[in-house]
Amino acid sequence: MEYGFTGLNSSRQTPVEQERMSIVASHMYEQYSDYQNANMLAKGILDSIYENMKVTTDYFRQTFSSRGISRDDVYCERDEATQSLLLSILWHKIGFTMIFNDKPQVLENNISRQRIICSRIVATKGDCIKVINENPESMTEKIKNIEVASLYVPAKRSMPCELRAIHLINEIRPISIAMENAHREFLFKVIEYVCGGGYVHWQSMSL
Repeated sequence: MEYGFTGLNSSRQTPVEQERMSIVASHMYEQYSDYQNANMLAKGILDSIYENMKVTTDYFRQTFSSRGISRDDVYCERDEATQSLLLSILWHKIGFTMIFNDKPQVLENNISRQRIICSRIVATKGDCIKVINENPESMTEKIKNIEVASLYVPAKRSMPCELRAIHLINEIRPISIAMENAHREFLFKVIEYVCGGGYVHWQSMSL
């Protein structure tokens, strides 16, 4: 016995049923088309982030080597399998990944209240490549725990990207960035977020 949708001209479907399925098909095609376009634009932004990352790596290497710090302590790398980047600056590891764009997903715009299909580039405080490879079943929760910010990339080049940072979550508005500037702004802001702070010693007793 056969089940499910058997074709637009199937004699087993009434005109009303065909119309209902046609509406669903049109909706899904629109989502799929936006999803493909958003992913293509996000991939271009990730490529540009990596190019800027290499320039940034050279800058930090020159700056630190003039102060007697090994150039090997600053490097960047790319992992195509996980669609991820890694920037290592001394003790800081900064990651960028697109691995979660496996289906159309919407972002609600806080201003217009529109629900827009976007691709997402997640920035992490930590080595996202290592986390993804070592935790294939639980990588979503693991990445959530080290997320610094996310860049949401819409399906149209004329629309701005949105940057949402974890420590700025209480702000009324996300940061809107023109698509042509998104790769630079996202990279530099994340470096500022991660490297502009510091670590505190853990304490085993109260003073």
